[in-house]
Amino acid sequence: MAIDLFDIQVGIIGARPGERGEVTVDSLLAMMERFDIGQALVRVAPTDFETDVVFSNAKLYEACSEHPNLVPCPVVVPNTAGDFPSEAEQVDDALAHGAGAVWIRVNTDCWFVAEWISDRLFGVLSDRRMPTYVCGGALSSKEVADLARRFGDLPIILAEAGYTDQRILLPLLERFANIYLSIGNNYRVYNGIEQFVERVGAGRLLFGSGFPDSEPMAAGMYLLYADISEEQKRQIGSENAEPLIGGIKR
Repeated sequence: MAIDLFDIQVGIIGARPGERGEVTVDSLLAMMERFDIGQALVRVAPTDFETDVVFSNAKLYEACSEHPNLVPCPVVVPNTAGDFPSEAEQVDDALAHGAGAVWIRVNTDCWFVAEWISDRLFGVLSDRRMPTYVCGGALSSKEVADLARRFGDLPIILAEAGYTDQRILLPLLERFANIYLSIGNNYRVYNGIEQFVERVGAGRLLFGSGFPDSEPMAAGMYLLYADISEEQKRQIGSENAEPLIGGIKR
């Protein structure tokens, strides 16, 4: 690729029913080398068999531990049943392992966003300016908007948005300055990047490949051929991700 890339949308070492093996770290590193991707924010995916949060996070940390260019994105959950460490302890542990964001999987982990369930968790994340990763379908647009309004210091990364979401995403990012969007799989909107750059600027768009479900070439070409300036392409490619992660209160 002609610009530096920080891949914000990558999954490894998870598995689906019927699959014989998992996507390995080596396969991710080979992909990154092939497409000149310098860094990646990494989650455990697919999540079909990943119901044990502690074990899943431990696998992720081990996978990333010897590779400084792989930035872990572990799962956090509200400790409402007393079966996990406290919310603050979970975030401290994530930061101790070099996390650049955390991931909320409300359906997989059997909770939902409500003040009486999750405000303690989001309060801790907001205080630490911890980017919080939300995949498509995990929260409704109304829930995302409510979360962004109540926790204005909480950076929220939306991923796996589809092309039919554009008429919601544009006003969502216009209204809430703490929401960021990955342009990785499934986001492929004709002139979509150009619309965002015109209406909200390039500062909250993030490059994502959608690996392993998608090869990075499609996302890379979508960005490189967008009718925006070279500086705006560099922002989206990697420069926006670096201060987002660098702004965490560690």
